[in-house]
Amino acid sequence: QWSPGMRLTDVLTSPELVTPRSDLGYVLIRREPSPNIAVQVVSADLRAAWLRPESASNVALEARDKIYVFNLDNGRDQYVEPIIEDLEAQSPPNSALPIVRIAGQVKVPGQYPLERGMRVADLLRAGGGLSEAAYGNSAELTRYAIVNGEYRETALLTVDLAALLRGDAAANLPLTPYDYLNVKEVSRWRGEESVTLAGEITFPGTYPIRRGETLSSVLARAGGLTDLAFPEGSKFTRLEDAARERENLEVLARRVERDLAAISVTEPNASETIQTGQSLVTQLRTTVATGRVVIRLEQLLAGEPSSDIVLKDGDQLLVPDRQQEVTVLGEVQYATSHLFAQGLSRDDYIAKSGGMTTRADKKRIYVVRANGEVVAESGARWFRRASTTDMRPGDAIVVPLDVDQPIARWSAITQIVYNLALGAAAVASF
Repeated sequence: QWSPGMRLTDVLTSPELVTPRSDLGYVLIRREPSPNIAVQVVSADLRAAWLRPESASNVALEARDKIYVFNLDNGRDQYVEPIIEDLEAQSPPNSALPIVRIAGQVKVPGQYPLERGMRVADLLRAGGGLSEAAYGNSAELTRYAIVNGEYRETALLTVDLAALLRGDAAANLPLTPYDYLNVKEVSRWRGEESVTLAGEITFPGTYPIRRGETLSSVLARAGGLTDLAFPEGSKFTRLEDAARERENLEVLARRVERDLAAISVTEPNASETIQTGQSLVTQLRTTVATGRVVIRLEQLLAGEPSSDIVLKDGDQLLVPDRQQEVTVLGEVQYATSHLFAQGLSRDDYIAKSGGMTTRADKKRIYVVRANGEVVAESGARWFRRASTTDMRPGDAIVVPLDVDQPIARWSAITQIVYNLALGAAAVASF
């Protein structure tokens, strides 16, 4: 219950009343001096109010006040936007809305109500304060003004953040409606970034990286590879490539769905084709995107600069031990792995797996090298029995599904699915 003389700390009496991630620097008070007539906004620094109860930070409360204590993790839009809408609804026509905005390197960017007497420091409080990457010397304040009701004029002001943070009152500029404060980022700022080396590494583990560091540099820090390493089969994965793969798979799935919808209208009797397509859509949406990038680690270790790669946060290198198998996947009688034997061709390994099924696409068989590189050429003369250098340890032979012609590109999509599934299985083996 409100009583005359009540202040903010009379309601929020101690830190035990708020959650650990509460933003104590910006507590917002929605005020209605008259019921359902007008709305005002006041903010307060709750931490300063607790420390100095007699100071102006300990705001005097009025009847019908509503106090918002925000969480730094959950954002504020769901509470701030309705207040801004109230302010907009009560503003006279052709008048400036009492809002200001803050962006850039602050913890909670967004737009906030413009309070009476509000200054840059107050807007920084509303934005949750500076982030770790904030450039602390200066910020840019963009100011918009309507000149004679005819046109809008823009002015750019420089805010001396360093002086403001030192408590210099001259740097704490007053704000006007629509002011936009942009806190810049420190040049070349990067957060803590790391890569992971696993498998046959002398000292495997997670390594912090500096800007522009290459794979060869981190491998040297990790002591290089062990004697049992199989560099030709190294698996390098990147997070942003995995995200891009997921997007592409979803695009392919939607494309097949459109094709299926068209076939269901033009070819009512094509139930088998539609069933196959639906199965393919399911495969596309359940296939794990690995983000694998093909590298030639053996050439990198040999000192070829063109084979090196600049690292990014979250990269992973998995170096397996020596491999002696050739794997056969897809439309064969028995998908399995066989010990590599010098002189055996692709067709020999397929024969050792029982041969192809009736649904195999014999013209689009391809081989995935141990490093993830795909070798695919049409024609039965690609692998000749006289050749003894085509197959290598760690290779995988993929026999794709032969899809009906009404949607010719499905066969290419099945190859993508097989290839991604193979990559996922290889990465999961670690």
